[in-house]
Amino acid sequence: MSFRLGLVNPNTDDGHTTAMAAVAREMLPDAEIVPLQPERGPSSIESYADEAVAAALVVEVVRGTPDLDAYVIACFGDPGVDAARELVAAPVVGIREAAYRAVTLIARRFAVVTTLRRGIPELEDGLEREGVARRCVGVLPLEIPVAAQGAGHPDTTEAIVAVGRRAVDELGAEALVLACGGMADVARAVERGVGVPVCDGVAVGVLLAHALWRAGLATSKRGALAWPEPIPYRGMPALRA
Repeated sequence: MSFRLGLVNPNTDDGHTTAMAAVAREMLPDAEIVPLQPERGPSSIESYADEAVAAALVVEVVRGTPDLDAYVIACFGDPGVDAARELVAAPVVGIREAAYRAVTLIARRFAVVTTLRRGIPELEDGLEREGVARRCVGVLPLEIPVAAQGAGHPDTTEAIVAVGRRAVDELGAEALVLACGGMADVARAVERGVGVPVCDGVAVGVLLAHALWRAGLATSKRGALAWPEPIPYRGMPALRA
């Protein structure tokens, strides 16, 4: 049975969408990977305001492709993940949630490498929400934006390796989490450079989405993730008729 995965990039950066889709295809070579991104919106997500816009666009994208077997929301803020889960019965996986679940299975202590310093409070909140804050030895910023991440920016990869080595040597990290979907295609290079496991939520997320589908697990439609209530919307189609 063919598996069709929607890989949703909540921003409009075509290069990152292509790179993350390539990582997904490497993880699941026999699956059909359907790259999805909004036609409008931020080119990267660096602030609470960007994330709020992106969450609405994730809803728009998922509503427009309701027939896929699973979805991965490929931004580390997991924008719109629970909203997407209300809209489809298929499994929906956020890359932050996937990365944190994975890293706690392979290490007792880990560090998070992120883009800009301004994002640290949101990441700390996310660690609390996922119940893994006690296991994290630190959130380390590169002060390099999302747009400058990925294999096309070797200087950025070197900076990730340098920060990762500091996390291991000075903070006692046993593994790293890369807190940006744009870092997905350099995870193995960082792992070689630092010498500890590196969790990229895109790779883990697509495998987790496939595992849920293969196990026959759908999103529960009772309670919190039930279909949206059929309320009227003004000036736009209702989420549910």
